[in-house]
Amino acid sequence: MGSGNTKRYWKFICTKDTEAECFQRSLFGDTKKWLETVEKVKKGDTLFLYNVETDVLFGPFKAESDGGTEIVSEAWGGRFLAQVKVSWDTIAVLVNASKEFAFLRKKKLELSEVEGRKILGKIKAIKFELPPNLEREVQELQKLDEEIHSLAHRIEEVKTSTKWHPADREVELDRLKGEFYLKMKEFVWAVRRLDKHAKILNLPSNR
Repeated sequence: MGSGNTKRYWKFICTKDTEAECFQRSLFGDTKKWLETVEKVKKGDTLFLYNVETDVLFGPFKAESDGGTEIVSEAWGGRFLAQVKVSWDTIAVLVNASKEFAFLRKKKLELSEVEGRKILGKIKAIKFELPPNLEREVQELQKLDEEIHSLAHRIEEVKTSTKWHPADREVELDRLKGEFYLKMKEFVWAVRRLDKHAKILNLPSNR
């Protein structure tokens, strides 16, 4: 962990294909090649999720487990077995993230304390700059975020429960996943509506 009170910050990678499952399972992962590094992640550390294809950064997240291997072995079809469980309260969405934080493009998982604090500073600035008349839009995002988080946990509970008949489990999982993806879609549109008025994220869809 290092000496003193130094905080640890980590950046995990996702793509358009893997992003939703990160939220669905409250789980970040990488290939076993990075296992030695992922195992340095400790419960309570601060994490960010970076989509390398869309250049969007999500965060902050909190590590809910130490980094390890095969926490959820079937996640992402078994491709990313170096894993850590995560949780979140409210997620900020930073678009065109690498333009402001070029270090996101570097092939590394651990961020320096300076880099981590820079990202957190930007997130706090976004919250601070929101006009007071957008309180309803912010509350809508917070509500959706909470619902998405709850659905992700419910999906995990059903998948690991022994109380369900296999056929009933699959039906319930399909229902929950459908609801999860619908909420994610609503979340994206809520972000767009907020940005249309706040003009903070400068989303391409609002130009």
